Amino acid sequence: MGSSARPSKAIFVRPAWSDEGPALSALAMEAKAHWGYDDEFLEQCRSELTITYGKIARQRVRVAEVAGEIAGFSALRVDEGSASLEYLFIHPRYIGMGLGHRLVGELLEYARRHGLSLVRVEADPNSTGFYEKEGFRRRGEVASGSAPGRTIPLMELRF
Repeated sequence: MGSSARPSKAIFVRPAWSDEGPALSALAMEAKAHWGYDDEFLEQCRSELTITYGKIARQRVRVAEVAGEIAGFSALRVDEGSASLEYLFIHPRYIGMGLGHRLVGELLEYARRHGLSLVRVEADPNSTGFYEKEGFRRRGEVASGSAPGRTIPLMELRF
């Protein structure tokens, strides 16, 4: 009997390298486009989804590789006793392999080890179900950083 499950591939999570900003930015845009957003909206998101050397230096950016290819990444920004999950993007061909769970789990473990009591994420509406499965709860709405007049869910996880 055949199985529809994807073959298991090793996932390697590592810190982002300082010169990976362009590759991570391109992945973020491709992952965002996967959810059916039009070109105009994606262009509004471009600045916010551009990963710079400075962002890599200031945030805890982790890259997930599958067979040597960048398959996803996440970033955590730490502020006085709390943290914000700034980025979590998985390349569309790797969605469903557990990369998002692995990346979020690594960041949450880091937060716990460092005594942070709260992690927030300003979530894309398409991702709220994922974050709820990871233990986050919806706490309201915030203004989008990309699209004027648009609001997005604010999710929180408290330890």
